Amino acid sequence: MKNSLLALASCAVLVFSGSQAAEAPGQWYVAPMVSAFWGDSSRFTDDDFGAHLAVGRAFEHWNLELGGFYYDLDGPNETTIWGVGADVLGVWYRERRITPFLLAGYGYTKNDQEIRDDTQNGYANAGLGLLIDLTRTGSVALRAEMRYRLDFQSPTQNDWIGNVGLQIPFGGKEETQVAMVDPDSDGDGVPDSRDKCPGTPAGVSVDGSGCPLDSDGDGVPDYLDKCPGTPSGTSVDEKGCPLDSDGDGVLDANDQCPGTPPGTRVDSRGCEIQAVTALEGVEFGSDSSELTAPSKISLDATAAELARHPDMQVEIAGHTSSTGPAEYNQMLSERRAQSVADYLISKGLDADRFTVKGYGESEPIADNATREGRARNRRVEMRILN
Repeated sequence: MKNSLLALASCAVLVFSGSQAAEAPGQWYVAPMVSAFWGDSSRFTDDDFGAHLAVGRAFEHWNLELGGFYYDLDGPNETTIWGVGADVLGVWYRERRITPFLLAGYGYTKNDQEIRDDTQNGYANAGLGLLIDLTRTGSVALRAEMRYRLDFQSPTQNDWIGNVGLQIPFGGKEETQVAMVDPDSDGDGVPDSRDKCPGTPAGVSVDGSGCPLDSDGDGVPDYLDKCPGTPSGTSVDEKGCPLDSDGDGVLDANDQCPGTPPGTRVDSRGCEIQAVTALEGVEFGSDSSELTAPSKISLDATAAELARHPDMQVEIAGHTSSTGPAEYNQMLSERRAQSVADYLISKGLDADRFTVKGYGESEPIADNATREGRARNRRVEMRILN
């Protein structure tokens, strides 16, 4: 009988072919089978046939099943055996037309015997088998297996059981979680599903949403920004540079005289430089042409203004009050004007740009009869010559 079962399984391997023998993970199955029973000699029974029914569920690489069996054995000790048990099956090549498996399990058996007392025992079994696709669709498989069973009677009994039948899957399969590839069309490192700025040029640094970085927040991305680091809130042009709407060289944010006509020379405030400008804050010691420390600070700002207009020719004009002889006042105004020019030249300005002239007390702008008037008349002016 053993040889017959092995021959049947061999023929099945040679004859049948298909796409998938075993049920898919997540499916249930039922396996009705015919059994051949070769009992231990201590049973005093003949070898005989029986039935086995298994119900199981498939997982990725293994199955879990519950089974029931029944054997009606003839012989001197005529015996009826039935039982239930649970088995774990390790399954290989589930997706192929021929699927081998190993099994092991434990269960309960009841033996109704003719010449001995009836027994109820536990048992353990192990075995191997094959599933062979019969339909090319995986809907029905031939199942053939051989089991060794150890019946925990006293004494223990070693039985061999061969099962041949069908295994029929039913129910839904587990949904395979397929890792969907989220493309990154513009290659910026942010998947298209999260990219709020598709089509970013290659090599451009982007933020987490796939948009080009704008470090200074001026609305112009870094890769186009010709003026990075613009202060927050500053209006910028398409290049990211602060606006200078009237083109006078003073940014709108600092321009106190917007709308200056084109070509107008302006100071750092964006306001037109007057033809004659009194140099505020320039003072000297009494009867002296030596600049005071605060005067030098004031002239530093004047030097910066002149540096912004390198083509501008200027006259440094000195003036005094009427206190003292006119001839003395004339020389004092000249020395003071020269002292201012020398200081501006020391700041890197070209000496050829300057003309120095003293006017003495000849051009008062206030009444020399008052202290306040005399203070106003003692001044140095810058006059634009071109």
